[in-house]
Amino acid sequence: MYNLISPLGKAAGVRLPARFGMAAVALAASSLAPTVAAQEARLAETVVTATRTETKLDETLADVRVITREQIEAIGPGRSMAEVLQRLAGVQLSSNGGRGHLQSVFLRGAGSSQTLLLVDGVRYGSATTAAPALANLPLELIERIEVVKGPASALYGSEAVGGVIQVFTKRGQGAGKPFLGNAEVTLGDYGHKSGAVGLRGEQNGFDYQLNLSRVTEHGISATNANDGGYDPDRDAFDQTAAQVAVGYAFNADWRVQAQWMQSRGTVFLDSGPGSHDDLRTEVGRVQLQGQVLPLWRSTVSVGESTDKQIGLQQAWGDYHFTTRQTEYKWDNTITTPLGVVLAGVERLEQKVDTSNHYAVNKRTVDAVFAGLNGSAGRHSWQINVRNDDNSQFGDFTTYGLSYGLELVQGLRAYAAHGKSMKAPSFNDLYYPAPGMSWGGNPDLVPEKGKNNEIGLQWSQGAHSAKLLHFDNKIQNLIASGSTSMANVAGTTRLKGWSVEYGFAFQGWAVAAAYDYLDAKQADGQTPVRRAKHQASLNVDKQLGAWRLGTSLLHVGSRKDTDFKPWPAVPVTLPAYTTADVYAEYQFTPEWSLQARIANLGNVRYETAYGYNQLGRAGYLTLKWAMR
Repeated sequence: MYNLISPLGKAAGVRLPARFGMAAVALAASSLAPTVAAQEARLAETVVTATRTETKLDETLADVRVITREQIEAIGPGRSMAEVLQRLAGVQLSSNGGRGHLQSVFLRGAGSSQTLLLVDGVRYGSATTAAPALANLPLELIERIEVVKGPASALYGSEAVGGVIQVFTKRGQGAGKPFLGNAEVTLGDYGHKSGAVGLRGEQNGFDYQLNLSRVTEHGISATNANDGGYDPDRDAFDQTAAQVAVGYAFNADWRVQAQWMQSRGTVFLDSGPGSHDDLRTEVGRVQLQGQVLPLWRSTVSVGESTDKQIGLQQAWGDYHFTTRQTEYKWDNTITTPLGVVLAGVERLEQKVDTSNHYAVNKRTVDAVFAGLNGSAGRHSWQINVRNDDNSQFGDFTTYGLSYGLELVQGLRAYAAHGKSMKAPSFNDLYYPAPGMSWGGNPDLVPEKGKNNEIGLQWSQGAHSAKLLHFDNKIQNLIASGSTSMANVAGTTRLKGWSVEYGFAFQGWAVAAAYDYLDAKQADGQTPVRRAKHQASLNVDKQLGAWRLGTSLLHVGSRKDTDFKPWPAVPVTLPAYTTADVYAEYQFTPEWSLQARIANLGNVRYETAYGYNQLGRAGYLTLKWAMR
């Protein structure tokens, strides 16, 4: 069932002119250090999530992390999407069991419902909870992930309070050949078996990508004796996914492309004999992009996503929750002497279908937005403003302002300020059905937030570092009350520090990060499942045909709630530290073999009270890719 624990969030970012040190950019792009060759290649690539336009990574204004396909393959077998985000992008998480179970992510302390998830530019998730639906996304079909920490409502509207996670599926563009195949197969502990096969190519302006993947595992018991529904059986997970992308370049200026992904999963639960959830994910988009005039580029797109969860053989009865979101977008960029101007309009149509038969099951949001990204000499700036007209809550205007100044060569200071908002979800307003003793509140109003951030970024040779402080203030926080959802009066505050260090030289790549969070709700309570301290260390080394790596993660203690007694009582989740190691050998240009051990110390820990996480697990992966 969907988690109704209260949310939180927000923050902002910075932009660096191209002449600022490249090592700092590489550090911000990833918390799992790749090989030096991969690190250097990344400097030439572009990101889109931080500015809503294609921007060189070393020129973006926001705090962006990029997770590459290489990194996903190094850490991904047996891991969930949320676990990959935690280890590679400094995101905190809670998970109600193993892979396939409900997962929540927290960006800088913001609640899961205050994080926006995009798949290939399309808004995806549950409109009943307003939270990203991560559990059924197929890691095997993902090419890269961009994570923007800090509020981005001025770019994307509601939910983009704590940040934005954008997932990009695989593409045929850039293949360079008309036919390239790839395949991989993985065997591991807990009955893990997975495989993927793909075909891609490009020729005469046409490109394509086809992918299929399959995952099965008997897993672990989702719950333990701390949970009231504890059942010691193994709760299995299986998933089948497919993805298609096609594109055609009419000429050097105009291109049309379309992509579609579907994933179907089944996860067993501890809520009655044979109880399980059927998970259905579908995302598609058609896009036309081109150069209208020499300085004016325009993109028109139509996208749609469907998130469906069907609960069967549940102790409290079967249920279903379906969200369908359709988006129409027109984005324009114009190059001017002051920088790149962004302007556009979009329309979002949300519709939900639930077994609870909500009083209202659809709404629309019409938006206009504009922005400016530029730099000159030692100075850089980003300005964004957006107006959303929500059919339920009316007009809301959000904005973001950031400024950077290079103090001396290689050292840059920046400051940012922004306003964010989050509309109540359908669950917040109408869950559950009439006649129940506890439910939603149709009188809720949207959350409003303001964020301030300052930081320093430094790079010299192979070294780079970043230090930043954020302070987020949220009014009208939507939280669970005694009889219904309610707006918490007063200011909920999220403050914190983030420190990062990176090193890349002669085949070595090291990335270390530490995050400190001081979060207090307006009612004086500490938000649950969020650690005050989280730290990571990632080391990677290329030795000829060998690639070796290790990843350490430390998560401090967190507050949670024990629902077994009534009334519920507060509990503390202990701190934990885990280590992963892997080795990969490229024995021909097309064939490689990887061995990985997750949770090397077999640490027993909980990210949600009463729910288990995987112990030590080994995985062996054979990969083939045509060159």
